[in-house]
Amino acid sequence: MKSLKVRLLVVLLSTMALIWTVWIGCQVVQMGRHQTGQWDAMLADIATQILLTLPADAGSKPLSKERFQVATPEGYQGDKVSFQAWRNKQSVALQSPGAPDTPIKPDFVDGFAEITVKGQTWRVYAISDVTGTLQVQVGKPKVLLIADLERWTKLSLSTALLVLLLLKGSIWGVVHWSFRPVAAVQRALSRRSPLDLNPLPTHRLPREVQPLVQSFNHLLGQLDSALQSEKRFIADAAHELRTPLAALLAHAQLAASAERPQDAKPALLRLVAGVERSARLSEQLLDLARLDASQARQGEAVPLYETIELIARDFEVVAGQKQQRIALDVEPCTVKGHVDALGILLRNLIDNALRYTPAGGRCVVSCRGRDDGGRQYVRLMVADNGPGVPPEEHERIFDRFYRVPGAGGRGSGIGLSLVARIAQLHGTRVQVGEGLEGRGFAVWLDFDVGSTGVAAHSEASPASLAGAPRPAQAY
Repeated sequence: MKSLKVRLLVVLLSTMALIWTVWIGCQVVQMGRHQTGQWDAMLADIATQILLTLPADAGSKPLSKERFQVATPEGYQGDKVSFQAWRNKQSVALQSPGAPDTPIKPDFVDGFAEITVKGQTWRVYAISDVTGTLQVQVGKPKVLLIADLERWTKLSLSTALLVLLLLKGSIWGVVHWSFRPVAAVQRALSRRSPLDLNPLPTHRLPREVQPLVQSFNHLLGQLDSALQSEKRFIADAAHELRTPLAALLAHAQLAASAERPQDAKPALLRLVAGVERSARLSEQLLDLARLDASQARQGEAVPLYETIELIARDFEVVAGQKQQRIALDVEPCTVKGHVDALGILLRNLIDNALRYTPAGGRCVVSCRGRDDGGRQYVRLMVADNGPGVPPEEHERIFDRFYRVPGAGGRGSGIGLSLVARIAQLHGTRVQVGEGLEGRGFAVWLDFDVGSTGVAAHSEASPASLAGAPRPAQAY
């Protein structure tokens, strides 16, 4: 029974039927008592009136067998109430048509009694005059009382059934009418195109259904935002990929048109550099896809120092080619997050530092627990001694596809935007400042750890890493 309409109808009608059944049962019992009291009062009144109406010499002479007749006895049922008037308990002074020949109350005792006459139970009332000469007996078969109760019960049940049927129609009509806006929303959804994420109308919906549809609209809004973001991203990515691909094509054509191998070598070197840049751009685009997937997963305990060591080893060759050195200043510290996303963050920060730091430069990656007035957190920092970033560009460098004008490196403009998204995913924000030796650039993030038990150290500025850091390893 999954239909809400059927559930409402069944519950309401079942409740009404139960109430009506109990009510009719109580009424039957009450009516039985009431009818019995009414019968007794009626029998007593009839007997008293007959006794007071009869003359004093009634029954002193034989009763004539001739009776008056009515012209049209339609509807008369003479056996409903029978009465007898006995004189001296021996002779009948008066009796109704159809009354038994024998005394209805053989003991001639005044009052009420239930007597069996010819196999039938009668309710009888007897009353005598003050001298005891005349006694009037009035009786009625109990089967008539039962018939009256059955007739009343059938009428009540028929009325209850009719009312229930009317209620069923009314409830079904009201429920159907109330759910018409819901059905309209369903029809509107079925006619929509797959990419139509406009909000559903809620102004005519029942109050109980509106929160559900509003939740759907909230979800549709989020999906629309995500879809628009992906559309913009795809357009931007297509634009970014088109430029290096055109350059690759031009370098390849130059190499192919060269008559001597030595003439083709410069074009091939530029072709290799373009392929490397395109590969990095593709890798960052894949990182974006992996980051979107990691947002749907629950965070876990990540040993950040181990992740730093693994990522730093991946950059040994790149740093060695430029005579650069990567120093690690780490201690065992654990944060709650997504290990893949944190790996992407570290990879982009280290790559960005090495890319813009000249040959012979240095990059320091640190990971330490800190305690600031009772607040415990882990600070992850990547600092270099390169040319740095102008202060007015500190905010914009985290925008997607933005590159600082005049920067020496040829980045894609995606790396730092990935870092900002990952920081937001972990409930923190990216902070920047001066790097090593009073120059360069530093990026750090503070991860709250609460009561994870990370060791706390005194606060240190990024520039303090310049003076003899305590590297765990150096590459």
